[in-house]
Amino acid sequence: MNSAEHEVVSTQILSRAVTFVLNVLVARLASPEAYGVGYVSLQLLSNLILFAAKEGFRKVALRAAPQGAEEPDEALQSQSSANLGWCGFASGAVAAGPLAFYWLRSAPASASWSYQGAVLLTAVASVLEGVAEPFVIRALAAQEFQRRAAGEAGAILARTFGMLFLTLAFGDVPLAFGASQLLFATVWLAWLAWPCVMGEKEHLWQPSLLAGGALVLPHHWALLVEFAGMVLLKLALTEGEKMLLLVLFTEQDWGVFGLVSNLGSIILRLLFAPIEEIAYSVFSAAGPNNSRDAQTTMLRALLLLQGGVGWLGLCYGPHFAGLAVRLLYGQSWADSEAPMVLAAYCAFLFCAAANGILEAFMYSQCPPEWVRQCTFWQVGISFVLLGVSWAFRGWGPVALVGANSLAMLLRAGLGVAFAHRHLQPSAAQLRLGPVARLLGLLLTGSLASWLFPPVGSPLRVCAAVCVAVLAISLPLALCRHELLATVRAVRRSKET
Repeated sequence: MNSAEHEVVSTQILSRAVTFVLNVLVARLASPEAYGVGYVSLQLLSNLILFAAKEGFRKVALRAAPQGAEEPDEALQSQSSANLGWCGFASGAVAAGPLAFYWLRSAPASASWSYQGAVLLTAVASVLEGVAEPFVIRALAAQEFQRRAAGEAGAILARTFGMLFLTLAFGDVPLAFGASQLLFATVWLAWLAWPCVMGEKEHLWQPSLLAGGALVLPHHWALLVEFAGMVLLKLALTEGEKMLLLVLFTEQDWGVFGLVSNLGSIILRLLFAPIEEIAYSVFSAAGPNNSRDAQTTMLRALLLLQGGVGWLGLCYGPHFAGLAVRLLYGQSWADSEAPMVLAAYCAFLFCAAANGILEAFMYSQCPPEWVRQCTFWQVGISFVLLGVSWAFRGWGPVALVGANSLAMLLRAGLGVAFAHRHLQPSAAQLRLGPVARLLGLLLTGSLASWLFPPVGSPLRVCAAVCVAVLAISLPLALCRHELLATVRAVRRSKET
């Protein structure tokens, strides 16, 4: 990664680390039922309102014209992208009313008098966050990753501090969640919009018809039509587990699932999300340096980066799940299903690591014909998710995590198929080299660490942690020269 990418990841890590610590304090103050209402039910409401804007209109706006087509004027491309951002805002504003009404009508049994205010605050905050979409698209299209990362970090910190202070002041987690979401949306919008509104003379961020009266460019419109089905399917695949959770399980199960999701997905938010956004923007950029060989090198490097982190979590995470829950959240959470759900979530993280990079590449390069094929296969994947969750619902939230892991693997399979078809890599490009030895040594070390379970006296727990640290450090030390050589080769190929 270059210096800009390092800065983005570093900013994300710092802000998310502080957020994680504060969220731990909030969890210690909350009951499982209240935690589930805030971090599962209300979070799902916000995600549903913004899903079309983020996963549909934003990704279409960032796509360059297809190869062989005439490159549109830069101003027209920017205006069309801005119009797509405003369309995303409109979709969220339209969806907010019916969704908020449904949430109010289906209030959980433990909901207090403030539940209605929490729902309304969450809906208003989501609509306000949607207003920022045109400015997010402009920042990503210009590859202003540092500015976007700094704004997101500030907004996240404002939301988390607000959440903690409001929980301490009023003891109402759902209401604090809604108010903190509104604070996040305000800071996020102000940070992104201010430079565009005050600094640009042409004001291409405003909604305006293109020359000829069209709202968007033809290739954007074609992609919107092709992506519509994919967005609906991705909604079912990414948020379907929360929907099933609300329908099939108790509010206490909501809390356990929300706790584990916030803990286990810290890697997704800390590292994977910014890397995947960078990958999508880089793969989408047109130019002579974006050849198939360059794409293969970049895809391989990013897969090894995210996949290595996911593999490390898969090898060692389940072994220390119970200890992590007990130390962070206390004995009451450790006596619940949280440790078992967290152990299953480690497998999900590995699947998500591979799928995130593969989907970023696939959606940045795939033609409309491949999108139609993916739509067909993703329908089957959604049925697999639903069927596995229903069949194993007696296992509690573990069933949802396992079903989602299987769905992630199947989605990653589609990405592998497209990458092989599009890039046609050679045998030399597919070789893992020293990375294969590193992954094998990590697996061997994890099996050895199981001989020292982290339970019992503090001395035994410390011994188990030391064994795990040694088992991780030795493979890294043994493979350091080969890994450094691989990284240097990747950097040279990127510069070329």
